[in-house]
Amino acid sequence: MAEQNKLILDEIKQYVSNIDRDIYTVSNIPEEVIAVIFAYVSRSPKGFRDNIMTVIQEEQHGQERASKFHEKWVLNYGHASVAEHAAVHVGIEKVSRLFSSLLELSNEYLSFTEYSQRYQKPQKGDFYIPEELNEKKILLNEYIALNNYLYDTYTLINEKLFEYLKNSVPVPEGMKEKSHLRALEKIAFEDARYVLSLATYTNLGMTANARAIEDTLTKLISSKYTEARNRALEIKEEVRFSLPTLVKYADENKYIKETNEDLDYISHSFNNTTPKKHDGNGVRLLDWSGKNSSNPEEFVIIKMINGILFEHSDHAYEDIERATYDKDLESNLIIIKKAIDKLGNHDNPVNAFKLIDYEAEFIISEACWHQLLRHRKVNWIYKDPTVSNGITVPRNVEEAGSTELLFQATKKCENLYEEIMNENLPQVASYIVTNAHNRRVLGKFDLWELYHLINLRMSEGAQWDIKNITGILADEVSKYHPNLVRPALKRVKD
Repeated sequence: MAEQNKLILDEIKQYVSNIDRDIYTVSNIPEEVIAVIFAYVSRSPKGFRDNIMTVIQEEQHGQERASKFHEKWVLNYGHASVAEHAAVHVGIEKVSRLFSSLLELSNEYLSFTEYSQRYQKPQKGDFYIPEELNEKKILLNEYIALNNYLYDTYTLINEKLFEYLKNSVPVPEGMKEKSHLRALEKIAFEDARYVLSLATYTNLGMTANARAIEDTLTKLISSKYTEARNRALEIKEEVRFSLPTLVKYADENKYIKETNEDLDYISHSFNNTTPKKHDGNGVRLLDWSGKNSSNPEEFVIIKMINGILFEHSDHAYEDIERATYDKDLESNLIIIKKAIDKLGNHDNPVNAFKLIDYEAEFIISEACWHQLLRHRKVNWIYKDPTVSNGITVPRNVEEAGSTELLFQATKKCENLYEEIMNENLPQVASYIVTNAHNRRVLGKFDLWELYHLINLRMSEGAQWDIKNITGILADEVSKYHPNLVRPALKRVKD
């Protein structure tokens, strides 16, 4: 018996980080089996290690048992939370910048690392060609020629920028010239990329749980974009090696597909006037907590204090409301100050900050949007790429005398965009929108997320475009809640 117990313990050691402590990691087991083992705990008095051994002894790594379990409980009974315990890592290469944005916006529980055009120079010819153009030879040739032209313009702007920066930015004290030139090279990459189109290839690394993967695949397979549908099917095929059961039924969703088509039709017939051309970018605050109050800031401060006191006392919320009703602003600010004073650069604010909401319309470059969309705690409503909102011109491009090169390139894109739209191929036209073209998006977020945005996107190393737009957002919110935004800005400056 002792010998048998030792064999069992030796077997378990292959799958857990320790066999005698309360906290341990689980590894070397198929992801679907891990999901089953975690799910069993809700219905069994046994610990995870005991359930691991039971499953492994009954089946080879429990894969067959896992499939039966998921068929019954996840797929037939809708216990989808079980699928969150199974994770997969996916490498995704040679997809368009347009597709990467659709993928990253498809589910807030996906994690990504993406190839950065800020630090790496793409290769000529690395761009996506929509299948729809195979039947339109003239448009196909124009599309290919345009993307090659954009790359040549990118190279020229990049060279002009690098020369300008070398001649105008001195080597900082204590830095080697080689390091300084490498830093300037990255700045040149960063600003020259504004001339590249959304067809340009990118690479991503993605990590996700099975529930998020299935949701993502369903949305992408139902997309209007052929690339999205094809790539989603490829991802599904590869993911099935790790999660054969949990992504089994990810498929086109009739509701998503047909509802999007219906709403596209209605929106286009609702207002058939040409959108007003907009130059430059900006932020317009549409709604905020306390908007209809005579004193918006006082309103939200009381709301936050009620939340703080509720969390840290044993009183009912209505009792706290009565106690704080007659407090003056200065007294209330003392409590808010206590909640913020010790907030470091790597800290998040207290939960009461999540009670204060904002909604804003952003007009931002595609380059900026590809950074901003990664803030998954913001609820985004976004349009397809378009050429109707003007462009953003990087300051370095202006100062290096390359503005006209950017204008010429974006104008060529706009001409082909209209040509493709006239052929009733809006899903193709999106690909020749450049990083410089602006788009409109709606974002709904809370004060907690605003602190995170300011701290990350207004820091010293932040890219200038998103730093600028975050600063404009902070200024807009400051008009109504100055005492709440000021500490966030001070944290960045400190």
